[in-house]
Formats: sequence, structure tokens, C-alpha cells
Amino acid sequence: MKADFISGLLVFLLSGAMLLAAGTAAGKIDIPLIADEKEKQKEQTVVKLNDIIRSIKLQKVAAESKSRLLLKAKTEQEKKRIQAELNELSDDIAEQESSFEMILTAGLELSREETVDKREFDWKKDLLEIVQPIMSELRQFTEKKRKTDNLQKKIDFYKSQVRIIQEVLKHIAGINKAGFEKEALVEFERIAGKWQSQLEENQHLLEVVQLQLDEMIKSQAIKEVSLGEHIQQFAAGRGATLLLALSAFISVYFSMLLLLKFLRWLTNRKEEERSTYYQRIITLCYHFLMTVLSITAAFYVLSARNDQVLTGITVLLLISIVWILKSSIPSYINELRILLNTGSVREGECIIYNGIPMKVESLNYYTKLTNPVLPGLELRLTLAELAKYVSRPYAMNEPWFPCQVGDYVMLSDNTFAMVNYITLENILLSQTNGWMPITYSIPDFLAAKPKNLSLGFTVVSDFRIDYKHQAQCITVIPEILCDGIRRGLLQESYGQSLIDVAVRFVQANTSSLDYKLIASFDGTVAGEFFTIQFAMQRYAVEVCNQQQWVIPFNQLVVHNAKD
Repeated sequence: MKADFISGLLVFLLSGAMLLAAGTAAGKIDIPLIADEKEKQKEQTVVKLNDIIRSIKLQKVAAESKSRLLLKAKTEQEKKRIQAELNELSDDIAEQESSFEMILTAGLELSREETVDKREFDWKKDLLEIVQPIMSELRQFTEKKRKTDNLQKKIDFYKSQVRIIQEVLKHIAGINKAGFEKEALVEFERIAGKWQSQLEENQHLLEVVQLQLDEMIKSQAIKEVSLGEHIQQFAAGRGATLLLALSAFISVYFSMLLLLKFLRWLTNRKEEERSTYYQRIITLCYHFLMTVLSITAAFYVLSARNDQVLTGITVLLLISIVWILKSSIPSYINELRILLNTGSVREGECIIYNGIPMKVESLNYYTKLTNPVLPGLELRLTLAELAKYVSRPYAMNEPWFPCQVGDYVMLSDNTFAMVNYITLENILLSQTNGWMPITYSIPDFLAAKPKNLSLGFTVVSDFRIDYKHQAQCITVIPEILCDGIRRGLLQESYGQSLIDVAVRFVQANTSSLDYKLIASFDGTVAGEFFTIQFAMQRYAVEVCNQQQWVIPFNQLVVHNAKD
């Protein structure tokens, strides 16, 4: 008998318990005693079978008597009463005959042949035919348990009936018959005899049902098999079928997948080339064909192995998957459009993910997103997640992010730091040596309007000259300051990155002539921003010392009001 893994496991547990109990009992009872016990059980079985036949004969005689009374009955009410009693006798006779056969066969019976009538197509009935082998397997698996449960329920019922009848007879026996008249005494005897007959009948039925249960348990104990036999049965039967079906599915699927990759390798497509719309259609159809042929291969194995149960389970599984996914068809259509590069997101364009522009490298079930200026920043999104975005083309000179790792930035609050680390969620800034790290979320960092000094920067510093030198403030002073600062900056280690130096007269202030010192550098020395700013002030002061120019200090002038 073939059984699936679950049935094998349950039967093994039951058989193991029964074998353990049987082994324990066998160790305590001598062989001659066992033989004698078996002989006694056989004799009791024969006696009980004879009792059943005698009971059937008596009930048939009673049924014939009731039939004659039914013919003689005059009123309709009397006919209904006799007919009900006759039907009850017929049911009892049928049950006794069934019990007789059940004891002889230990509860085993032949399955009825299933006939298939010619009929029109009905998918509901076809689905029931697919499910029928599964239900038959479950019914066969639980049949013995159901029979034993039914017999146990009958035993409990007859025991309760016997208990009630005994209480009734005990009550009847306690009644004093001395004062009864003749008619009352006859009726008393009739009722007492009726309940006594019911007691004997229920005791007889209780013994019959108990014997049926004992014979069934005895038959099941004989046919129990070990765990090793169950494993062998499963491995040679349904387990082998399941393994072959899965192997066929996997072999066909991955063989066709390797063929697809081989064909792509033969075409030797360049990395910058993108798949056309028709190429995507063909690839999608090929993937659909892969799935269909893989499932067909699995069904072919199930059909060749003639395992209707696994076939039915597989069909139900596929139907369940389709039924569950049917409500998601609109979203799948949208994802399919994206996969075909005709949806809201296109291959080669960019989307904004958490404030960061991300390039759509290639559309697939898992789409790869990258940022060209941040090589370590990659992301994989499913089509369902990608469908929430809208992509756009990007310009060739469009910045993908304000900075890269290692760049120096100046924020709107004059925070100057080096970019230490960038993720999709955060950016870490610190000093050049890694000290004083500070973490910003990407939205907060972008809101701070960072200036990337590593792309080139200009240092601007304020400087003031006293009004004593007003005659030279427009031409002479700016030229001399500019030359002096340039010579000084060129002598520094960052001098080779100097692009230009300029000094601009800004305004005639209340107590000074104000200038702007301006120096432009390329981005290689962005880390020296404040060093350069300090150096510009130093060289400006040196020029003033050389030229005997007075540097003013802030003055507060108080004027007296005249009457």
C-alpha cells in the first residue's frame, strides 16, 4: 500500500506504539498462554456469530408477525405504528447481517467501481474529478480511524442504554404487585418483559459491536509495518515521483535559462546598447515558454508514474496561485509595461530616490540602480517598488550629486568638513583627520545647500586701510596688495593650485577704506581653505608694513550738539 509522507509518519507512530505494547506484553506472557487465549477468543467469536444468526432469525419471525398484523390493521393510525415497528425490525436485521460480515472480514470491504457517464463539459465537475483522488486518499487514510470511532460511539451508546434499562428494571422490581388486578398485572408483566427483552437485545448488540472493534483492532495490528518499511514505500512510490517531477521541472527551466544566456553571449551585445522593444517581447515570451514547458515536464512525470494524488495537488496548487494573483492583474500589467520599457520608468533614465538621482541600469524583476559619481552606491528594486517612481532623461552635464567621498564642502551655516561616507540614507562629514564626525540625513544635507570646494573655490577676505592713504586707495594700493599677496601665496605648498588673485575696493567706510581680498584655487587644495584665508590676511599686513600704510581700528565719534 502506497502512502504519502504524512500518512506514513502517522501510521508509524501508531504502529510503533502498538508494537511497543505488543512487545512488552509478549515479554511477560508465556507462549502456551497466548495460544490458549487465542483459542478462547476464537471460541467466543464463534459463539457470538451463532448468537447473531439466532437473533436475526427471531427478528425475521417478529417481522413476519408484524407484516401479518399490518395486513389486518383497520385504522390508519394503527397501520403507521405497525409499519414503524416493521421498519425498525428491518433496520435491526440489516445491521445484524452487516455486523456478522464485518466480524468475519475484520472491517475490510471492496471499493465500488466508479462509472463515468458521457456528459457535456462542466468545469466544476471536472475540478471535482481532479480533487476526487485526493479525497479518496484522505478517506482511505482516515477510514480505519472513522470505523473504530463509530464502533466506539456505538459501544458507549449501548452501554448507556443498558444502564438506563437496568435502572428501569430495578424500579419495576421494587413495585408491589400484590394489589394489582388481573388486567393491571397482565400489563405490568408485559411491560416488564418488554424492558427485559430490550436489556437482552442491547447487551447482545453491545457484545457484537465490542467483538467488531476487537476484530478490527486485531486485524490492524497484524498489518502494521515498521518505519523502515514506510520509508521504503515512500521512497519507491510517491517520494520518487515527487523527486522526479521536481528534477524534470528544474532541469527544463535551467536548461532553457542557460540556452538564453548562451544566445545572448553569441550576439556579443555591447554594454552601451539597450534591448529594443521587440527583443524584450521575445525575451518575455521565452521566459513564459520556459515556465510552461517546465510545468509540462513535471506533469509528464506525474502522468507517467500514474500518481493521481500528486497530479491533483499540483493542479490545485496552480489554480490557487492563479486565483490569488488574479486581483493583482492591474499591477502586474503596469509592471509588465515597465519590463517592456514602455512604462513610467525607462531604462537609461534616472529617478530620484530619497533625494539622490539614481540611474536605471537595466530593467528586470530586480532592477539595478546606480549613481555614476558614487560608485559604491547601488540599489536593487523590484518592479512593484519601481512602479511607484517616474523616471526622466538626464543631461550630459547634469550633476548626479553635490559631492563625492573625499570632497570638501561648505554648508550654508559655514560648516566646513570633508565627506567621509555616503549611503542612500545618510552622509558622514568630519575633519580631514576623521575627527569631529557629524551625520546628516540626505534631505537635511541637501537642504543645507552644500558648496563643493573640491571642484574649485574662491577665498574672500576683508581688509581695511586708514583714510590717510585716500589719495592712493583706488589704483596704487589695490595693485601693490595684489602683487604682494600673490607672491606670498605662490611660496606656499598650495601655491601651484593658485589660479588668480584680485583686490577690489569696496567702499569708503566711516573710519576706513574697505577692500576685498580674492584668491581663486583649483579643488586639489580645498582642505587648505582656512589656511589660505589666514595667509591672505598675513601677506596683506606684511605689504602694509612695507609700505608704511596704517591699518585703522574701530572708532566711536561723539558729536556735541550746539544750541
